[in-house]
Amino acid sequence: MKTQRDTVPNQVFIGCPWRIILPKYEAVLPELRKKYPISFVIVGRGDRQDAKDLLDYIKQSLLASSYAVFDATGGNANVSLEYGFAEGRAIDLALYACTHAATKNAAGKEAIISDLAGKSRNHYKQKEELERLLSHLCVDHSYTKRFERFLRNEFRRASKGEKKSARALALKIIHALDKRPERRRDDLVQEILAAGYSGVEINKMLTSLHRAKLINCSVGKYSVVTIT
Repeated sequence: MKTQRDTVPNQVFIGCPWRIILPKYEAVLPELRKKYPISFVIVGRGDRQDAKDLLDYIKQSLLASSYAVFDATGGNANVSLEYGFAEGRAIDLALYACTHAATKNAAGKEAIISDLAGKSRNHYKQKEELERLLSHLCVDHSYTKRFERFLRNEFRRASKGEKKSARALALKIIHALDKRPERRRDDLVQEILAAGYSGVEINKMLTSLHRAKLINCSVGKYSVVTIT
């Protein structure tokens, strides 16, 4: 049974071994970011907390996520711990595993971990297969479905070029909120202006996304923007 949590509707947590597996995800996520409004969060390398603070941060990130992916390659104990926490909090999740022989050997002999034993896994061998798995996840995600419905309805009479431009701008705005619970509207607008869009285009898209309930723009001098 689902428990009530304050989540970021488009956030997906990824838990994976850092040394061998993490680079595989880092290689495919930038391409997915160009196509889908999903914000992937990986906690670990580069996060300069001590062990306890890092664990707390991982838990916070999981609780704020609408979905979680755990890569069980090598039977990593940390991944197992994160999986157990997510399962206990009724977070929707999927289990992945790399079947490439060289990767499995580098990751070490896979241990039998009780949390993951007998669980169904999505297997991949090459980068392209991992990207395909994550693409399917993005397409099936409820936030992506809402986003695609918004684009169809809002720009149904637009030309092909206008639709492509609108999608790119909408994605840029949504991804400007990645890993941020909220952001000042003025700061967000300045970032998008630097990418070559006009203020009129940006504010019109912000209004449209707000009306479609994909984001929320508060009113007032210190307006903030959040994913909804």
